[in-house]
Amino acid sequence: MGCGGAPEPDALEAQAQSLAWPSGSSRTVVSRRVVSLNGVTFQAAPGFEHFRAAGAPDLALHNVRIAEVDAPAVREALVVMAAGQKISSSGHSSGVTGQASNWDASCNSVSCPNVTLDGRSLAMKLSALGLFPSGRTYLSVINDANFDHLFDSDTKQRLVNGFAGWLQAQVRPETRAIYLAGSSRGGCLMMRVAQALRANTALDGINVYVSSFDGVCRNSQGELGTFDSKVNNPVRPWGTFYGGWATNMTAQFPRRHRLHIFHVVGGQEVAPATGIRAFTAYNGTTPPSTGTNLDWGWYKQTWVKWQHKEIGNPYTDPSASEQAQAVADTVDAHLTWLGGLL
Repeated sequence: MGCGGAPEPDALEAQAQSLAWPSGSSRTVVSRRVVSLNGVTFQAAPGFEHFRAAGAPDLALHNVRIAEVDAPAVREALVVMAAGQKISSSGHSSGVTGQASNWDASCNSVSCPNVTLDGRSLAMKLSALGLFPSGRTYLSVINDANFDHLFDSDTKQRLVNGFAGWLQAQVRPETRAIYLAGSSRGGCLMMRVAQALRANTALDGINVYVSSFDGVCRNSQGELGTFDSKVNNPVRPWGTFYGGWATNMTAQFPRRHRLHIFHVVGGQEVAPATGIRAFTAYNGTTPPSTGTNLDWGWYKQTWVKWQHKEIGNPYTDPSASEQAQAVADTVDAHLTWLGGLL
């Protein structure tokens, strides 16, 4: 904002409209459990064997549910998007995957039929825009990754290994791009999966793109290199303490060939007095007390004023008067970034 002060409302509206991408069509899909339950017996679902092979507990894997929206034989691009962590017994809506808050109402021990994906979501907008080849792009949405913030580090690593193994099994000789997107804990998961992909030299010919929406990693475990150094949000609302746990992102991705990451961060504490908040990258040897927007070529980060839930779903949580700007700063900003790279 600087010396010129805050933009006028008309300017904000124009900025929002300038980033507006058209909605896609809503889709109804089946979300399958990666491990099904037959009485008291767990078994890997067809096509999801990598999860159980990675060794995470069956009870944890039973709650992992994935909808394969498009699964063509020819796969020039792979697109995988993850919602945030499911809280308690309630579902949650997601502006990334497009699922509604009651998406899991129809779930049984094998699958969740009739899950509707909102056409305004990142997944459905991207599908309609055709930034990746139509009819030759594999698209899955992870409705529930069960990547629980409170799980121990070993369980989390086994889950990451399962997701990475499953995703790499979708790669075909013609695959040239992988796009990962996730909000909250889903954002942290997609970042960690990207680490696994970029560490695999067999995938060096594939471009990896990652979108994180206020991605949350557990600093007390050093997840994604986060630690107890909070970087304040430079555009945080007055009277708030928004900020992110610092991580040396360059150290987290020593192999950055064909890697592109965009992280939109607000840094509101997810629940009061828990210390659960998003990560933030920093440059140099010591994190700054207050952050700035970053663009290192391979890594871009933008600070926003929005609450954690507003970043995760800008269509339902901001006030009606602010929804257009919230969408512009989140879902549409990621589409603009991705479109500029493709």
